[in-house]
Amino acid sequence: MEKQSQFLKINNESRVNLELKKYEKNIYSQFGQDGVLEEVLSKICPLENINAFEVGGWDGVKLSNICNLAVNHNSNCIFVEANKKKYLQILENHKSRINKNKVFAFNEYLTAKGGSSAGNLIKKAGIKELDFISIDVDGMDYFIFRDLDISPKVILIEFNQTFHSDIEFIQEEDPSLNFGASSTAIAKLAIKKGYSIIHYFECDLLLVRNDLLEKMHFKTIPYQEITSKHYSYIGFGYDAKMFSFGFGEKKGPYCPWEKNLKISTTKFQALPSFLQIKYDSPKPVQFILLRFFIRLIYIGAIRKIPSYIKRYFEDSNKR
Repeated sequence: MEKQSQFLKINNESRVNLELKKYEKNIYSQFGQDGVLEEVLSKICPLENINAFEVGGWDGVKLSNICNLAVNHNSNCIFVEANKKKYLQILENHKSRINKNKVFAFNEYLTAKGGSSAGNLIKKAGIKELDFISIDVDGMDYFIFRDLDISPKVILIEFNQTFHSDIEFIQEEDPSLNFGASSTAIAKLAIKKGYSIIHYFECDLLLVRNDLLEKMHFKTIPYQEITSKHYSYIGFGYDAKMFSFGFGEKKGPYCPWEKNLKISTTKFQALPSFLQIKYDSPKPVQFILLRFFIRLIYIGAIRKIPSYIKRYFEDSNKR
């Protein structure tokens, strides 16, 4: 009799109707943001009058969420980039617009207070009120949003799309880390700050200030309804064999930043194969008990290894 193969299907269809999806297009952006932003921001005022701000401006062109506004719509745009080399590229790429005071660039780390806060930077640019801000710094996005000293009408903010919407994940408040935050963590912060989700892209949430929702006629999206093709899932067989599923090769986990990384659905195991056994196995009870005690020893030892390693290096550094 032929052995039946494992059946696996992952459902990640969008649970909501994304009414703005039809406007998605890329001119400089990565996931269709340019087209949607044209549609959304045009409901605030003519695009040439829009005041836009991008945190994590890179070179002011590549994958930028406001370059289209600057180049094709003559909007007032501010780029903030902490990397000096990339900042100089912004100055070169937008030289003519900078000379006309339509584009401003700052080589800064955005802070909650002081001269490098968003509020102070827009004052330096002669802007009184901000219509739109894009936050994309691959890590500290959540904290930048938390500490904004202004309330832009529209916000585009990056989230880590590998964390399921059931997960509220926030990296440590450390600029040296590049983990980011889950969509749910950012969405809950948005609720506290008076914003709602009107659209989401592969790794960005598009938020509108609640007092403008009725005027702009956009439906809101519950954060629980956000889906992603980058989620991974873990399951266990009754013998403790671990299965990790995703949208990678052969339905294995998928890392969007390392697309050539091939991970088997069974590559990672909490227990080695010789300790994967069902308790109601037909094998002799003595055999089951032996494996049970070996499991306890194995799990106990594994848990202590990181502390042993840490202690070893701490002792080495003291010598």
